[in-house]
Amino acid sequence: MYDLIDRPVSELPVFERYLLDATRTWVHALTLAGVPATATASGFAGHGGATACAAFDQVMRAMDDGSAETLVFQRPCHSDVEETEAVVLGIWRLVRADRIAAAQAAAATLVDGTAARAVIAGMTRVVAADHAAG
Repeated sequence: MYDLIDRPVSELPVFERYLLDATRTWVHALTLAGVPATATASGFAGHGGATACAAFDQVMRAMDDGSAETLVFQRPCHSDVEETEAVVLGIWRLVRADRIAAAQAAAATLVDGTAARAVIAGMTRVVAADHAAG
């Protein structure tokens, strides 16, 4: 995860880049309009579509509802990966590597236990939908 902090977004692998863009878009849409899911839907074309988008929305809502502190995500146009974003991308990496216990422990550093389980369950569904989409 530390290899991601301050890294240019343009240098991220495709999966991590689209997830960071979706995360930033979701947060930005929620902040501005209160309706995040529709803003991220187009980003999941080719990455699991509506199934992945719905699971991603669950991930983000669980992080929003379960966080003890404010989780800061940059606007979609920001060029570098910030610390919280790097932690979240690191959790995605763990889920993709099927290291669920480690992902659960990492998620629990950001959100409460119930939310951490929901985050990992949603991430697992996003990864499965992305994998199925090829």
